[in-house]
Amino acid sequence: MEVKKYSKPEVKNKRIDFFLLGLAVAVGAVLYGFTYTIYDEKPEELENIIIEEDLVVMENTVQEKKPPPPPPPPEIEVVEDDEEIEEDQPEIVENEVDQDTEMEEYEQEEEEPEETNEVFEIFDVSEKASFPGGDEGLQRFIAENITYPPMALENDMQGTINVMFVVDKAGRVKDIAILGGKKGFGLEEEAMRVIKMTSGKWKPAKQRDKSVNMRFRIPVKFQIF
Repeated sequence: MEVKKYSKPEVKNKRIDFFLLGLAVAVGAVLYGFTYTIYDEKPEELENIIIEEDLVVMENTVQEKKPPPPPPPPEIEVVEDDEEIEEDQPEIVENEVDQDTEMEEYEQEEEEPEETNEVFEIFDVSEKASFPGGDEGLQRFIAENITYPPMALENDMQGTINVMFVVDKAGRVKDIAILGGKKGFGLEEEAMRVIKMTSGKWKPAKQRDKSVNMRFRIPVKFQIF
């Protein structure tokens, strides 16, 4: 028999093919082993078995609340007819008035306003003190009765003297005073003398229909013509 010889390159090529085929088979076996699942066999007898359980019925254990017993009836005390029952009766006071009884008349004493020596300002009274003829009559009286002091004439002294005084409840003038600085030369004394001459001629001021004391301030002018 004649032995067939192959060349080396041809044998070498076949070896690689066999190696790749074996590798593919091995990899396929490994993958099949990982993906293969084994299921447990179920016994057919278990499917037909029905488990019976005893159902226990629980009885209602809620207790009914019973109402409380009614209170006992009140005891009635029997009183005999002969026994008198004392009752508290109010005392009646007799307060009868006969026709002959004279009723005491209640006379309310009127409170007289207290006398006061308070001096009111011109804006505190309901009616101010007034001189006959008003302000014009007062200025005319002063002009007719004033005497220019000789010393003031010799020194040509002139000006206005502000005089303050009080007209009392009877219309008299009191508490005469000079306001401001003194000019001298007899002007202040002459102004006070003329104002004092008006005493008793005033109508007093009124407050609540009552005569009151009122303070006055007037200027007395001294002027050389």
